Amino acid sequence: MDAIGRELGRMESESETGIVCLVAPLLLEVEWGRGEKVDRVLVMVAGEEERISRVMTRDGLTAEEVKQRIRAQMPVEEQRRRADWVVDTAGGEEQALSQLESVWRELTRE
Repeated sequence: MDAIGRELGRMESESETGIVCLVAPLLLEVEWGRGEKVDRVLVMVAGEEERISRVMTRDGLTAEEVKQRIRAQMPVEEQRRRADWVVDTAGGEEQALSQLESVWRELTRE
């Protein structure tokens, strides 16, 4: 984890905005959700059926295998509670991108 922290620091110092976006599906589970390594958290959510369908397609798993994985994860409600921003992907890619652009505008104004 220290190597990751050093790499994030390097990336931040090289960034024109000082912002580094970290894609880390288990960020909250490993307690990186706020503190010395992460300042803000954005969570992307989808309905359970959509999540199941996406993972089945991506990983070639059965619906039951995907449901087992989902049950092992932090509940979406808790992820939402811990997040600074929540992007709901239920409205499709265009709507999700619009929500992400809004978050980016907010970040770059600060």
